[in-house]
Amino acid sequence: MNRKNLTEAELQELLLRMKKNYTYDAKSGRLISSRLGRALRGQKRNKGGYLCIYCRVGKKLIHVYLHHAVWAVCNNCWPEQQIDHINGNKGDNRIENLREVSGSENKRNTLYPWKPNKDTGLPGVYKTKRGYQIVVRPNRYFFRDRYEAFCHLTLLGRRFKTIDKSNH
Repeated sequence: MNRKNLTEAELQELLLRMKKNYTYDAKSGRLISSRLGRALRGQKRNKGGYLCIYCRVGKKLIHVYLHHAVWAVCNNCWPEQQIDHINGNKGDNRIENLREVSGSENKRNTLYPWKPNKDTGLPGVYKTKRGYQIVVRPNRYFFRDRYEAFCHLTLLGRRFKTIDKSNH
């Protein structure tokens, strides 16, 4: 949702409409339509992979990120900053998995896809003449053992997730 295009009154109207039309299911982390009794699945994914729903405020049709809608219904207010999925799964909108953070904090929680290097079998670890290398910009670090290099890489804050091959 682009907050710049909406006035404070329109945001409040949207929040009231959401609280009236949807209830939050804590077990599944989904919003349930009061009218239809079904869970909202989200109608579209944006480029970042987030689920969106469409809502009408006056004559405007706007998209709202599903995790923002869950946050608003549960906390009775729109988030001032970004909403972070703690476990990195963009489809997991349970309220205990969502937190309001700054943009830099959200960036630090990024999960990198697990793409093992063909020579070492480990992501982010490269074989060189000097041994094994990891790159944490702007620095390069060299190690004798590839597992030691990977351990240091994960300690420096890079987190990895496995790629689900069934979706590709």
